[in-house]
Amino acid sequence: MIGIKETYCIAHKNHNHKQYEKARTSSKEGKAYKRFYDTKEWKSLRYQAMLRDGFICVRCGREASIGDHIIPTKVRWDLRLDMKNVQSLCTQCHNRKTEEDRKEYGII
Repeated sequence: MIGIKETYCIAHKNHNHKQYEKARTSSKEGKAYKRFYDTKEWKSLRYQAMLRDGFICVRCGREASIGDHIIPTKVRWDLRLDMKNVQSLCTQCHNRKTEEDRKEYGII
């Protein structure tokens, strides 16, 4: 049994994430992105952006948990470590923005 705000039970909570990660890292490009997001440089920049934004989502004002590239790395790889290109988002706003980016930039 799961609560009204939950999506998966404890037994399946990580299943969707594992499937996503497997699909995301199955290509050469996907592996390069995974390596980048595991770097000390990205993690430090992400944390600095979250501090700058007070760990608050810049779109809705809720608690932020994601450091998001304003212009996606798939569009402008050269901006991946530019503080001006990173913003703090909550999960819901990040998911919405990801869909917007897919439509705007034709990202798959």
